Amino acid sequence: MKNFTTYLSTAPVLATLWFGLLAGMLIESQRFFPDILTF
Repeated sequence: MKNFTTYLSTAPVLATLWFGLLAGMLIESQRFFPDILTF
């Protein structure tokens, strides 16, 4: 289990999770509030 938690704390895994979460938030915000990123 210690090796698994060490693997989860590596930079590529954290970056993948972060960018996935960020993309999901952007997609959902565009779904509920269309054209919010355009001025």
